Amino acid sequence: MLYLGIMGLKQKILFICDKNERTSFGRLTMNLLDAVHEKYDAHVLWLKTPKFFPDEVAAKKPASVPVEDARGFMAHEVWAKSLYTGFFAFRSPMKKVLREVAPDVVFFIRPELGFLVPIAKSACPSAKSVMFVHDTFAETLYPHSVKFKLLNMFFIRPTVCADSFVYNSGWTRGEAAKYFGKKMADAPGKVIGCPIDSALFNAPESPVTKEERAAFRRKNGMRNFQGMCLNVSLDEPRKNIDTYFEMARLRPDVAFVRVGKFSERLRNIVNEKRLYNVFHFNEFNALELREFYRHADLMVYPSFLEGFGLPPIEAIACGTPAVCARASAVKENLDGVCPLVTPADDAEAYARVLDRILAGENVIDAGAARKLLDYCSMKGFSERVLGFLEAQG
Repeated sequence: MLYLGIMGLKQKILFICDKNERTSFGRLTMNLLDAVHEKYDAHVLWLKTPKFFPDEVAAKKPASVPVEDARGFMAHEVWAKSLYTGFFAFRSPMKKVLREVAPDVVFFIRPELGFLVPIAKSACPSAKSVMFVHDTFAETLYPHSVKFKLLNMFFIRPTVCADSFVYNSGWTRGEAAKYFGKKMADAPGKVIGCPIDSALFNAPESPVTKEERAAFRRKNGMRNFQGMCLNVSLDEPRKNIDTYFEMARLRPDVAFVRVGKFSERLRNIVNEKRLYNVFHFNEFNALELREFYRHADLMVYPSFLEGFGLPPIEAIACGTPAVCARASAVKENLDGVCPLVTPADDAEAYARVLDRILAGENVIDAGAARKLLDYCSMKGFSERVLGFLEAQG
């Protein structure tokens, strides 16, 4: 039930997130708040650290006075020097917030906050705890990393103590069941997906012309190229950026833009292969990213592993075709929508898709794309979130 008692009081829900609104987890937290705030008394607890809230470091204190957001929810905060010191420092002030809010549902935004699930249960024994599970897990991706082994042991493992779980994809749900075992597999759960900001990521009223794409490239320092590919990703082994760079080597007359940190490893690859057609941007604001989506000829997403894979969907929403690896949740979301490549490191296969697009071929199934964008709309996401919460009682 969404409402309590004869007075029609809304149930209270408290979302807990440790990253700012510019990160994917912070944006997802805002999406969840937008999804529920009309039917719930919605609150958010920001677990703040200098790394993710540098502009607010001067105001750091154990807890702040709650602030009402213009969108109708209450924002709370607690501080620590880092997530690691927060293993101890977050506990007591978080308990205080929980007891003051007295939520009916405590909703954790990612498994790395699993160590706080038992704290929430002790502070609010009657509240239902929900964990959003997004991806494969650090220890499986980096099995020789001491850091990730410790992160799993102390931070992630208590995730399984939550009462129920939501997942961004069926693929993630299956991986979580394998990783955490029977207790999670048998717990109540639902795939709710992830939304895109369709008010931002959408196609222009008139299709971008070939001349407009060329002008955009020149404006951004990419002269004398026949087209532009785009990749948005972190520098992690699972992102398979090496294959994107090999694709750039195979098609030197096309500009290859990558958005993300330009690590020393990537710099070395670019220098060794003499990839004069690779252009790096550490980050864009949202409007800049939309313009690159709209003016690219092709979005390339060769990741080996993704829990959902938003960038190619955002690109398709902006009217730009994508090509992705036939792997993990990307296959689940995009099979039948755009070309998928297997094996994921076949650079020539991606390059052949680029050739088809530059020759004027349409590689996107319009009907399948519409269904995917409907699924990823805020309306669809909100319906799934509220349906899940209603089912929990």
